[in-house]
Amino acid sequence: MDYFYTNSTIVASNTTDLYTSDEWECRDNPAGFAFWMAVQVLTAILGLPANVTVLWILLRKQTAISSSEVFILNLAVMDALFCLNAALDIYNYYCPGNSIVDMVDYVVYYCNVIGCPLFLCCICVERYVAVVHPVTYLGFKSLTYRVVCSAVAWAIALAFSIYLTISEDDILYVVSGFISALFIVMIFCNLSILRVLRRSAPGRDEIHPMMKKAFHMVFTILMLVLVSYSPVVAMFPFKPYFNETTFLCYIMPVCYSFFIPRCFIQPLLYLSNVVTLSCVQFPCNGGCCIALSPTA
Repeated sequence: MDYFYTNSTIVASNTTDLYTSDEWECRDNPAGFAFWMAVQVLTAILGLPANVTVLWILLRKQTAISSSEVFILNLAVMDALFCLNAALDIYNYYCPGNSIVDMVDYVVYYCNVIGCPLFLCCICVERYVAVVHPVTYLGFKSLTYRVVCSAVAWAIALAFSIYLTISEDDILYVVSGFISALFIVMIFCNLSILRVLRRSAPGRDEIHPMMKKAFHMVFTILMLVLVSYSPVVAMFPFKPYFNETTFLCYIMPVCYSFFIPRCFIQPLLYLSNVVTLSCVQFPCNGGCCIALSPTA
């Protein structure tokens, strides 16, 4: 992506400014970009079929889609678009200067950076309400509320992505601040669910399976976001300690590479749960005779 070949305040829509000294310095030091591109290509190869499979399962289900799966469906769409966007990144590297391709590339890229943690946060908040405020959750159990939340999340992601694409502000701090705010919400949801689990069902040795499932879901999302986005957030305090070429050409692409594998890890986690559920519900001679059934 041309992002690593330009100053962080230069935008894709201003094509005449793309060919700066910073760009060519990074082209002379391509190791960081090569690592970033290798991670993205690998993610596209693994993530595109995984996300398409998730979409196929959810859209072909004969039973009603669950509330959490509404957000998973949107995540799969967003991640599939990001995987397809790898082709534009490669094109931009070898054929730079096309302002329309640049604009689309940046919008899809930032839409994923902002939108995916937003949808993951929605899943965490939904599980938090279901466990901590079950009566309130029953009043908002309709899928209509999830669809509205998804539409709002898409609007926020698109608005942010367009702003980050055309803005001349220091966009790195905007992304860092937004992800940090979502991460705080996720930590709150995780700790709140854990507190409820510890004090629930007094006198019983076992925790309710649905509560345990909610905690595992939120905890997994929390760890996924922590590993994926912490390097992006953590690199900014160390920016003054590196010269501009080192930071733009090596530190930034490596740190931004951490969030890319989430695009195939998250759908694979969902698919593993689907296969496990199918094996439990439809055993066949001691094994699993149904794989990725749309009715699962």
